[in-house]
Amino acid sequence: MADPDDLIKKASGFFSKVGSTLKSTTKQVTGLGRGSVRAELERTKIAPGETLRGKVVLALPEPVDAKRLVVTLHAHQRTVEIQHRNGSRTSVSSRSEIFHFDVELGGAKSYESATVPFEIVVPPDALDKQAPAGTHPIADAVRSVAAVLSPTVGPVEWSVTVKLEISWGRDLSHDVDIVVAR
Repeated sequence: MADPDDLIKKASGFFSKVGSTLKSTTKQVTGLGRGSVRAELERTKIAPGETLRGKVVLALPEPVDAKRLVVTLHAHQRTVEIQHRNGSRTSVSSRSEIFHFDVELGGAKSYESATVPFEIVVPPDALDKQAPAGTHPIADAVRSVAAVLSPTVGPVEWSVTVKLEISWGRDLSHDVDIVVAR
């Protein structure tokens, strides 16, 4: 018969292996304890045509196998549409992407804690990325007054997103809102 101390040592070793496997699987699926990725920008207000500079800070406690590290500049605009159904009015809000540009900072590899600089050029026509105006001046004036009283299109919202895309796991990402203005 086995010595009780040997049984306890074997059981401890078994549960240690199960615990470490469970811990690594939890990190893979949920991203908890995996670390973080953060975008740090030199400025958050920028003019069209200027270069947006910043750095990606990877804070990873252990190496992470990932598909790529990417920084994205994108713009969204919220629209509200009034729909008439069965004699009642309902408003439907949607958020649509009107600009998207990716800069890949690294491909498939094992990433460790690091700081990676990046640059993205804001498009020169950034302030023109809105719904086009009509061709009739009186209709445009009426539409402008109606938009002030009951807005149907919101402002263009710009942001920078940095993402570490992880195969078979939860991606690590961070968003920073920016203002594009002259």
